[in-house]
Amino acid sequence: MYSPFALPTMQKRFSITIRLNKILLSFLIKRRLKKLKFKNPILWIYHPRYVDTIGKFKEGFIVYDCMDDFTSLLSDYEDRERNAGDERALLKKADMIFAGGYSIADLKRDSRERIHVFPSAVEVDHFKKALSDNLAMPDDITDIPHPILGYWGAIDERVDHELLQRLAMKHPEWSIVLLGPIVRHKVGDISYLHESKNIFWLGPKDYSLLPNYAKAFDVCLIPFVLSREGIFLSPTKTLEYLATGKPVVSTPITDVVRFYHGMVRIADGPDEFGMAVMRCMEEDDASMKQRRIHFTENKSWEDTAEKMEKLILDKIEETSSVRQSL
Repeated sequence: MYSPFALPTMQKRFSITIRLNKILLSFLIKRRLKKLKFKNPILWIYHPRYVDTIGKFKEGFIVYDCMDDFTSLLSDYEDRERNAGDERALLKKADMIFAGGYSIADLKRDSRERIHVFPSAVEVDHFKKALSDNLAMPDDITDIPHPILGYWGAIDERVDHELLQRLAMKHPEWSIVLLGPIVRHKVGDISYLHESKNIFWLGPKDYSLLPNYAKAFDVCLIPFVLSREGIFLSPTKTLEYLATGKPVVSTPITDVVRFYHGMVRIADGPDEFGMAVMRCMEEDDASMKQRRIHFTENKSWEDTAEKMEKLILDKIEETSSVRQSL
């Protein structure tokens, strides 16, 4: 694996640092490809801002792996328009399009009809460690009273902070534990995290420790807003939670409803969310735990990579055959 050097960037999407990094990236990758004697490499693009790298590496195949609605997340109108134009060009130029969820794919179909949907995958063996009697729980969660409603991930504008605050106020007997960094430039007033006696923000945690924390969770939460910040999400944490065997409650995000029907309880608003949490705690048993884990077992990252590779190779072979027949 090769990770080219890059200059630290400013938050501004079209800053001079980002432009300099594009030049540096192109130079370093070209040098690396020459050293490795690669010919006709596959150019794999994750963000529309890199559409202008197409053609610079003499690539034989272009993949656009679209994991988010980058345009709607930009606050500046000029940035949004430029990003939208970049993405329209990328959708036309790419040989294959992958999307991280149905909602993202549906959003892009006006520009490109054929899009292959691949939701997030999971390391099942890692997360099901949460069921092990021998797994130690971290010190900062052992004294938090049960039941514990747990969340891990970025604490930013996608999180429904009003939902969490009202849930904590209505159910003081519950503990809400949040793991992850607070992305301060993308979140408003979060004073409730420190003022609520039954909300515990434990800070960012290493990926290796997530099963240890999940062992202490009674219910896992996906409390995302249904505005432009959260509506197109296909959260990786959904499969991670399910692989721990723990019950999951989510707001009605399109991809969670569509991908995880029958596995995740869906609730809209604090009252409905609270009722769903109570049902999870009342109805959870060993068979439900095993059912959740079983659901995740054919959804590894290796499985996803193999399916993507087959699609790419088939497309390359098809293209090659067409060219030979001309």
